Amino acid sequence: MAETFRIILIVNIVLLLIGAILTLCYLLPIVLVRRFHTTNNILTGNVCLVSIICCLFWMAYNVISGFYPSLLIQSTFSYIFSSYFGVLVNGLLVYSLAVITINRFLTIKYPTTRFFKRQAWPFISSVIQWIIAIILPIPLLILCDQVSTS
Repeated sequence: MAETFRIILIVNIVLLLIGAILTLCYLLPIVLVRRFHTTNNILTGNVCLVSIICCLFWMAYNVISGFYPSLLIQSTFSYIFSSYFGVLVNGLLVYSLAVITINRFLTIKYPTTRFFKRQAWPFISSVIQWIIAIILPIPLLILCDQVSTS
């Protein structure tokens, strides 16, 4: 049974690695080619960046929890770290897709407004998304700290 668990864990880690590499291959032309610096591609680049971060976090978490579980059990910092950043990276991914949806809605609803077509708009949207994703899991930090001290 334990051997099956390890095989599934290794397959999961390999798939996350492949996903991160493919996403990086998709992100590089968006960053390096100037004509791809449009509003939609900047938001797509944000989704790619968040996907890479999410894949890397879950790869590291799966390696630690599967092969070195004592690191998560012994240290309260690692428990708090994994809880907070697990919510953070998943929230970032969901919020980045929500930002694209909101951006599409605003460009369709207000087609003559030039602000939504400027390159500053996706950066403002992405910064707001990152701030929200960092702030929202903070109560989890407080809760985890209270649980670990009691």
